[in-house]
Amino acid sequence: MEYNLSALAQLTGSKLVGEDCLITNIAEISSAQQGDIAFISSAAYTDFLTLTKASALIIKAEFLEACPVAALVSDNPRLAYAKIANLLYPPRKLESGISANAIVAETARVDETASIAAGAVIAAGAVIGAGAQIGSGCVVEEEAFIGNNTRLSANVTIGYGCVVGDDCIIHSGVVLGADGFGFVKDGDGYLKIPQIGSVHIGNNVEIGANTTIDRGALENTVIGNGVKLDNQIQIAHGVSIGDNTVISAATAIAGSTHIGSGCLIGGLVGIVEHLEITDNVMITGRTMVSHSITQSGSYSSSTPMDTTANWRKNSARFRRLDELAKRVAKLEKTNKSSDD
Repeated sequence: MEYNLSALAQLTGSKLVGEDCLITNIAEISSAQQGDIAFISSAAYTDFLTLTKASALIIKAEFLEACPVAALVSDNPRLAYAKIANLLYPPRKLESGISANAIVAETARVDETASIAAGAVIAAGAVIGAGAQIGSGCVVEEEAFIGNNTRLSANVTIGYGCVVGDDCIIHSGVVLGADGFGFVKDGDGYLKIPQIGSVHIGNNVEIGANTTIDRGALENTVIGNGVKLDNQIQIAHGVSIGDNTVISAATAIAGSTHIGSGCLIGGLVGIVEHLEITDNVMITGRTMVSHSITQSGSYSSSTPMDTTANWRKNSARFRRLDELAKRVAKLEKTNKSSDD
């Protein structure tokens, strides 16, 4: 795709300063060439302004004086860049129709505008919405529902009775609706607890590669509208996640925890079961969340990186915190008695 810079200004709500030109590509400011557009959003990259060979830049007004080429001036250059990237590189659309090498049950309902690739399996009673794209090797089990314009990359599994909304993107290796981890001690072994809930995914959700979302034990596991999940996330049975929450890679959320809307959760976060996390909470990477969060704000745990020698000394001191706390409490009690 290609656009005139003036058209991109209108489509992104930016202000065009300088000559109009044709834009065919987005590139890093350090490597951009003629026909490319690049962006900078912080002063850390202003050294590249005088060196760039890009045809145009997306910048804040404060950098305009130093800009040697045409510019799109925006209060949020990164957002303008994202909009332009979507225009120049629209999602690949597969041809509608069902591959001769797909397996589609007679009772499945596949919209005529949907695309079913080779090797996909659509089971009995499943519904595939208008414009949906089901990649090679996907399995959509019995009574599952895939909404309009939702895209499943290759080798995605949608469990029986699961619901995926409209305009979702689900990347390869995702499993929705596997059994939750439910067992009860029975003598020397464990008895499996049937997982009779489902998974409901809202609209405009993106789920990264190899993420797994378990079906509920009793109530459904629910992912709200606009949620963005990174790769290799584990979401256990009965979890609910509010609208527009974003979660980074390798986070694990234990069963029946409820996360609010507009939250930002970093990578490698662990969240234990049966917690309530309110709206607009930020949890930084590697944090272990062991109790509910009832107030919006930023929360962190774990120990920042240090030299190995210092880390070992501090680790030894951490183990003495309980003992030191008791000694301080005893001293405070003694001092209070003396004052009396």
